Amino acid sequence: MKLRKAIRSDCLRFATLSGRPLGKIGLGLLLNPRVLPVLLIRVAAKLQSTNWRRLANLVTLINLNVFRVEVPARAIIGEGLVLPHPGGIVLGSATIGDNVTIFQNVTIGARSFEANYDLRSRPVIASGVIIGAGAVVLGPVTIGENATIAANSLVIDDVPPSKTAMGVPAVIRATQK
Repeated sequence: MKLRKAIRSDCLRFATLSGRPLGKIGLGLLLNPRVLPVLLIRVAAKLQSTNWRRLANLVTLINLNVFRVEVPARAIIGEGLVLPHPGGIVLGSATIGDNVTIFQNVTIGARSFEANYDLRSRPVIASGVIIGAGAVVLGPVTIGENATIAANSLVIDDVPPSKTAMGVPAVIRATQK
């Protein structure tokens, strides 16, 4: 994925969702505390892919310590990622699709500790997914396209496309429009 294209997509989607005018992407938008953590995720991923792993790890640590956003540099994340309220976010997923929105205090990852980051034990988040504040998605589950995870839900089973998962443990409901 091209770094500039991904950052542009992230910024434009954030601007659209927040009702900002869609003009050129300026320094003010890039330094926005809701955009900067995503920018750091992108930079760390680019550094990781170009074998600058130690620098990628440093950028990841900066993101964790400044914004409380923990994302491995080797995570595969599509374009248009929006973190409306970054803080307390752990994204240890196998892949995250395009145009995903993740609110604060969300944990996505394996069901148990593993130091080797085995993708087979990680969730797959499809495109267009919205994950509410405090939600937890654990294990080798698939969250279908345009699905919604309600706030404070615990997801340990697959969520079909365009459905809503809510509760502890989550149950599947039709998505309300």
